[in-house]
Parts: sequence; C-alpha cells; structure tokens
Amino acid sequence: MIIVLALLLVCGASGPHERSAAIRWLPVWQAVPTLSTSVPDQSVRSTVDLGAGGTSVRLRLSNLMGVTPVRVEQVTVTADGVSRQLTFGRSRSVTIRPRDEVHSDAVQLKVTSRLQISTYTPAGTPCQARAHRMITSARSYVCLVSAVEVAGFTAPGAAVMFGDSITEGERDDTWPSLVESDHAILNAGISGNGVVHGPAPMITRLHRDVLHSDEVRKVVLLGGINDIQSDVSADSVIAGIRTIQLRCRNEGVQLLVGTLTPWRGWVNWTQARERQRQRTNDWIRATFPDAIDFDAALRDPADPLRLRPEFDSGDHLHPNGAAFGAMARLVRV
Repeated sequence: MIIVLALLLVCGASGPHERSAAIRWLPVWQAVPTLSTSVPDQSVRSTVDLGAGGTSVRLRLSNLMGVTPVRVEQVTVTADGVSRQLTFGRSRSVTIRPRDEVHSDAVQLKVTSRLQISTYTPAGTPCQARAHRMITSARSYVCLVSAVEVAGFTAPGAAVMFGDSITEGERDDTWPSLVESDHAILNAGISGNGVVHGPAPMITRLHRDVLHSDEVRKVVLLGGINDIQSDVSADSVIAGIRTIQLRCRNEGVQLLVGTLTPWRGWVNWTQARERQRQRTNDWIRATFPDAIDFDAALRDPADPLRLRPEFDSGDHLHPNGAAFGAMARLVRV
C-alpha cells in the first residue's frame, strides 16, 4: 500500500506539472508610460515594428501615469491581413484603474515583424504611451498600449536599450532600431531623463521599464549627461550606475554600459561639467571591460570634446542619423 501511494504521488506530481508549464511571453515592442494629451477622436490605429515574431500575441495596456480610471471599449490586432479582437478576462472592454496596467487575453496569431493595433476608447481618453514615429510606422503615438508580447518565439530573449533622449530619439531613426541582434530590441529611452536626477530617474524606473520580464537578458545603459548638465557630480552618476549594475546582476541580466558622448557647444556645456563627464567616462572604461565607447566613436579628432561635424544634429548634443548607425554597429547583444 505504501509503495502504491508513493507511485501515485510521484505520478500526480510529475504529469500535471509538465502539462501546466507556464507559457513564456517575450516582450517584442514597448512604449514607456508617460503623461499624454487626450486623443482627438475615439479610435487610434498604429503599426508597430516588432523585435521578434511568435505564434500568439497579447498586449499590455497602461494607466500607470493616470489619476482617474480609463475605459477601453475595443482592441484589435492585425498581422499579415489576419485580425483578432482582444479580450480582457473574456470581456471585449476593460477599465484600467489609476496607477495600474492590464494584460489582454492571449490570441493565436502568427506575427513576424509588424503588428497593427487599433484601440477604441471614449473621446478625451489620455493616450498614455511614449511612442514617437521612429517606433511606430503609422501614427506618432499609440493609445494606452505599453507592450506587445508574443509566445512561441525563437529569439533568445529581449535586450533593452536604456537611456535618455539620445536613446529615445527624436527623428525617423534611433540607434536602438538599427542594432542587429537575435534578441528582441526594446527602447526604454526618455528625453531629459537622468540616472539619479529628476522626477523619474533611471534608478527608480529600472524595474518598471527594463526588468519587467523574465525574458530580458541584456541591458545597454547610456545615461548621465542630463545629470551632469544639472550639476550632479560624477560620483553621484557613478553611484547610480553601480545601483543599476547591482540590480541587473541580482536579476541575472547582463549590463553593458556606454560612455557619454561629446557635447561641447551645447547650451549647458561648461568646462566644470565637462570634467564630470570625463570622470564618468574614465570610470566606465576602467570598470566595464566590455564598455561600449560611444564617446570615442563620435568625437571629432580635431576637437575631441565635440561631436564629429558629420555626426552632429546641429545642437551639438544630440547625434544625427549617421551617428546612430555608427553607435548601433558598436552594440553586440
């Protein structure tokens, strides 16, 4: 009797466990939640470029920045001419509480490189998602959609590019969008963001915008120039990068750190602040053997404190499209 019971316990533990193995969801596109103006009409349609494909799809909708509930009446996704209406707990509509987010139910849909998303909400609904034209193909924003996730994927995982406006981009291209990788590349840049300075610095939004999935394998960090131009010391920036390094290590995620790019000529440049940038870069090079030397790649040989003229967008701080290509070629993830 004891032997039979033991066998039953073993079988009961192993069989169901194998059948109920958790589905793995890979984030293949994301938009950092942000405050936004209301939509001009009730329907927003966007086409997003995905970092990898899969056989099933679900969306994450965000009201993390909201102070009132938002109502979503209908969400539809389309790939290669095949459309699926999404549900939320089997309901076509969902109300998202303030400071909260929801996942849709999964639908079977084969996706490769692009996904069309249509959200229908009451007029005046704030569209909280940070998505400029370089990460959407149709509109300059998406409505409430903060992530696309797929199951049945073949990518080894996701790699998140983490930074400020140089990472987020302000034009048709970004350097993250040009990185060649087997991983799904995600953009978690926010214009004006600092490592430790500001209302939502990188050290506080790391888990929300970067380490939000078990499928995130690598993080590329490029940040600190906004801290420095706000008179934050190099030591404080370094301490912030160390904090990010420790948290990534605790999650088993590889952190790659880029040096801060040249910026002499920018309105806030001073010699004192330049010394803080140099101190930060010296520490990055000494601390990370695999540091990505964006500074060396973009600086003008005739004046190493400035961007190369062919890489300067015109304001002497933000690299242009040609520079983005050079930066992307340095990144190996």
